Amino acid sequence: MPTYHAAAARPRWPPWTTGFSIIELMIVITVFSTLSIMSWPRVSQIIAHSRVNQAAKVVAHDLTVAGSAAARQRRPVRVALDPGGRSFTVSDRVSGSALWQRSLGRDTEYGVDSVSFSANPVDLLPSGFTSSALTVGVWGREYSRAVTMSRAGWVRVR
Repeated sequence: MPTYHAAAARPRWPPWTTGFSIIELMIVITVFSTLSIMSWPRVSQIIAHSRVNQAAKVVAHDLTVAGSAAARQRRPVRVALDPGGRSFTVSDRVSGSALWQRSLGRDTEYGVDSVSFSANPVDLLPSGFTSSALTVGVWGREYSRAVTMSRAGWVRVR
């Protein structure tokens, strides 16, 4: 009775017929790079919007924390836009010492073009009220968000 070998039953293909040819690989790379180039403007816009949204959320958080700091210290806290228009400082109004500074410019992870305050500076009182209502505008690549703080200390991102 003859013996059967499984290896002998498999067809033997020449080595040059397996895998991908260089032409097939070049076609795939060309198609992939074309699709990437076509989608880049939209991806860039999405990243810019995400950065502005994140910066607005950080500003809202900082304003809320500044109000909490005023209540905790039982001393007024001042929020002032720095002259460059890309950062702001939260400081103790009485002593003038800076509690923290937030930079939102192009050289940071937020990458916004500009920040504006409707009133500068604004004092946050220990009672929770503010010296004036505040709207903080955050701009980046033709997209903007507004953070508002009422006289009662309520903070909202619009």
